[in-house]
Amino acid sequence: MENILFLAFVLLFVLLMSAHIYTTNAFFVRLKESHEEVWKDLGQPKWKIHFGDDSFQNAMKYIREKKFSELNDALLANYYKKLKSVEYFSAFAAFLIVVFTIIDILQG
Repeated sequence: MENILFLAFVLLFVLLMSAHIYTTNAFFVRLKESHEEVWKDLGQPKWKIHFGDDSFQNAMKYIREKKFSELNDALLANYYKKLKSVEYFSAFAAFLIVVFTIIDILQG
């Protein structure tokens, strides 16, 4: 039974990480389309990350510190809420994956 639960939570975690990538990309696209100055100031962030390019890291810091709230963009605020929800659920899923792994080891 633990193996099935483990696989279910791993699948949930992968789906949540995919949702995180999709929502973050949608956030970046919205910045580019509606707030191009801010998007350029952040280094034109996107998911194609290059070594030495801090634009993605700076953009994630911008999102986490909620600096976008001064733009008064309801869609960006909605994306932020989705990102936070996905992060909380994925952390919980990761915790359960570790718990099921420990249980399996102890029973093994």
